[in-house]
Amino acid sequence: MKKVFEQFRKSESLFQIIKGPQHLDSPKLFVLDSSFNPPHLAHFQLLSQTVKNFKLSDTQSHVLLLLAVNNADKLPKPASFPHRLEMMCLFADYLQEKLPHSVVSVGLTVFSKFIDKDKILHEQFTQGRNTNIGYLVGFDTIARIFDEKYYHPLKISDVMENFMSRCQLYCLARGDCHLSAESQLKYANDILEGKFEPVIPKEWGSRIHVMQNDYPSLRNVSSSEIRNKLKSGQVDNLKDELPPCIYDYVTKNVTIFD
Repeated sequence: MKKVFEQFRKSESLFQIIKGPQHLDSPKLFVLDSSFNPPHLAHFQLLSQTVKNFKLSDTQSHVLLLLAVNNADKLPKPASFPHRLEMMCLFADYLQEKLPHSVVSVGLTVFSKFIDKDKILHEQFTQGRNTNIGYLVGFDTIARIFDEKYYHPLKISDVMENFMSRCQLYCLARGDCHLSAESQLKYANDILEGKFEPVIPKEWGSRIHVMQNDYPSLRNVSSSEIRNKLKSGQVDNLKDELPPCIYDYVTKNVTIFD
């Protein structure tokens, strides 16, 4: 994967599929946007619940695991991008097995902002199809998407209007968030009731879906917490937090997180 990543980095490409179908195979696309450092079962649970609850009836869903190599809010941390890509490809195989009515692709992009990611996906991945795109993110990411500091001096309502008019946002309520689980679950409804206007238009609330996690034991699972356990030798504690393929990979390659 190091060669694949270096070729992408040195090219002028803005987006590239490195595994799975090169173009959209379904009218419904679910994009899991994450650092994948490493992928874990909370990622899987978010995908599983979203596909189950929001897929278009009687159609196959397409899942895209998307890694931004230039993140607007996070400095690169171990593992390296090539190692993350290897884990993403393993995770894609796991998803393909566990979500049999979906197809899975793995992609890279240079864009950190969702409006730019969405634009390049419509240009290069959906190929002009009338596609329903949903972005699967953490609640902290949703909070950043609607944080005024990233858009100043422009208004969020102006910058994000096109993006929010054609996509959906999905996340699971977490137990380690700055807001209580109850507040997270009410967030979309609070927007609908106009509690965040004029910053966030109330009609956007219908396009944000915050779900209760069906597995409470996964509510606090995070990549950073997993990396800390690996560094401190708490390997056995990770068997309930990682897909078997990722558990095998990280325990055999613990030093990639140093």
